[in-house]
Amino acid sequence: MNLKIKYYLNFAEDKRVSMNIYANNLIDYHRNNHKSFSTDFFQPEMSKFSKILYNEKWKMRYARYISYPHQVKKLQTHDIAHVCDQQYAHLVDFLKSKIKIITVHDIVPIIFQKVLKKNPFLFKQSLMKLKYYDKVLTVSHSTKKDLIKYTDCPEDKIEVVMESIENFFNSKKIDKKSICLKYNIPQNCKKILITGNIFYKNNNLSYNILEKLIKYDKNIFFIHVGSGKSKNYLSKHIDKHIIKIPFLKRAELPEIYKICDLLFFPSIYEGFGLPLLEGMSCGLPIVCSNNSSIPEIVGDAALISDSNNLEKFLTNILDILRNKKLYFELVNKSLNRSRLFDEKKIMSNITNIYLREYTKKRKLNYNN
Repeated sequence: MNLKIKYYLNFAEDKRVSMNIYANNLIDYHRNNHKSFSTDFFQPEMSKFSKILYNEKWKMRYARYISYPHQVKKLQTHDIAHVCDQQYAHLVDFLKSKIKIITVHDIVPIIFQKVLKKNPFLFKQSLMKLKYYDKVLTVSHSTKKDLIKYTDCPEDKIEVVMESIENFFNSKKIDKKSICLKYNIPQNCKKILITGNIFYKNNNLSYNILEKLIKYDKNIFFIHVGSGKSKNYLSKHIDKHIIKIPFLKRAELPEIYKICDLLFFPSIYEGFGLPLLEGMSCGLPIVCSNNSSIPEIVGDAALISDSNNLEKFLTNILDILRNKKLYFELVNKSLNRSRLFDEKKIMSNITNIYLREYTKKRKLNYNN
C-alpha cells in the first residue's frame, strides 16, 4: 500500500528535544523500511509577525496557535497526518488528511499547575481537540491514565505504544580513558550520571545525596548531562564534585553513559523517561524513583524508592558501588530489559496502526 505520511514537528524555537527525537526516529524508520510509503514532514517557521513580538511568551503563543494552523492550511492533502507533540493537538481542525493521529508524551503543565502556580489555559484548550483524532498514542500507560483523568478524550481512542531509541545506544565497549580525557572527567573515580535541569528532575535531592555520598567516599563525582547554564548556589565543597555537561550531540551521549558506574534518576514525574531506556541499553545499573511511568520502563532492572526518600536512595547507590555481584546483576537486568523496547517491534506497531485506521476509514466510506 502506498501511503502518503506527513509528520508534524515543533518549531525549532520550541527546543523540545525529546519530541524531536521521537519524530526523527519515526521519519527515519519509515523512510528506510517502507519504501512504498511517501514519508514527509512539516516543520513550521516563525512568521514575520511572530519575530517582531518583543515578549517571548506571546511570540510563541502567536506562533503555536495562530501561525502554525495558518501554515498547515496551505499544505496538500495526504493519507496520514501524525502530530508528534501534544501541545499541537489544536491542529486537528486544519490537517488535510484522511487519518489524523497524535502522540501524547505527557501533560506536565496540567499535572503540576498548582506547583507552578499557572493555569495552562491554552494547553487545556488544545487538549480538548484530542477526541477528534482517529487515534491518540501515548508513550506509557501512566500517560494514558493521565489523559483519561484530566481530559475528555475517549479511552477507546487511546493506544499505548512505548518509545524506542537509536541503535548507537548499545553495550559495545569503548575506550573509557580517551572519553574521560575528551570531556575532562577524572578517570579513577566513581561516576554517577544525572540528567536534565527541569524542576521535576529533582536535582536538589540529587545534590543532597551527593553531599552525603562524599562523606563516605571523596572519590565520587556526579556527571550532570543537560545541566543547562543556570547558576546554582552549592557550596564549593559539593560543586567541585559535579562535572557539568550542558549540551551533547545525540550520538555522543552513549559515551557518557558507558564511562559512568550508574544512572541516578530520582524524577518526580515522567511521561516516559528516555534516559532510563538509554541507560539500560548501555548496560548501566539504575537507581530511580517509583512514580508515574518509571516502573513501566525499568521493571525489575533498577533499585527504586519514593522520589523523596533520600536515605533509601543513598543506601541503593552505595550498595551498587560497593557490591560487585549486585552491580553486574543489575547490568545484565538493564540489558535484558532494554531488549523489550526493540525499535523494529515498536515502529511496526505504529505502522500497523496507520494501516488499520486507514483501512477502517476506507471501508466506512465505501459502505456509505
